[in-house]
Amino acid sequence: MALRRRELKKTKIEIIPMIDTMFFLLVFFILASLNVIDMKGSQVDLPDSANQDRQNRSMLTVTIKRDQSITVNKDRLVALDESIGAVLLQQMAGMVDPATGNPLRADAAIVVINADRKAPYALIRRCIDQARLVRFRKFSIATDPKFGL
Repeated sequence: MALRRRELKKTKIEIIPMIDTMFFLLVFFILASLNVIDMKGSQVDLPDSANQDRQNRSMLTVTIKRDQSITVNKDRLVALDESIGAVLLQQMAGMVDPATGNPLRADAAIVVINADRKAPYALIRRCIDQARLVRFRKFSIATDPKFGL
C-alpha cells in the first residue's frame, strides 16, 4: 500500500487585519494618554464644574477629606494645629521650576486644593489663608468635569 504524500499549501499572511488592529491600538493609546493627569492628591468626592482648568503644572496638592483630615501631596498628614504653609514649604524644598530650572519659589508654585464636596468651607479657607501667609499666591481648586448643564 502506497502512502499518499500530503500536499504542502503555501500559507498566506493577511496583513490588512493586522494593520487595522495596530491602528486601533494606536488610537486607543493616544486617546488614553490625553486623559492622564498626574494628581498628587488623595481620592475625594470633588464638586462639579462646567469649566475645568486642565493645567498639569501643579506642584503641591492639599487634600481635604470629608472627615476634615488634611494631607499634602498624598503622603504628609497635617495636624489641625499645624500650619499648612510651613508644611507646603517643607514639601516644596528641592523642587525645581520646570520653566526656568531654578529652585521653585513659593510665589511661583501652584497649590491645588483637592477638597471633598462635604468638607467645611471654613477649613478650605483656613488652608488658603495659611498658605498665603508664607507667600503662596497661585491656587487652583480641583473639580469633577462631569457637570451637566
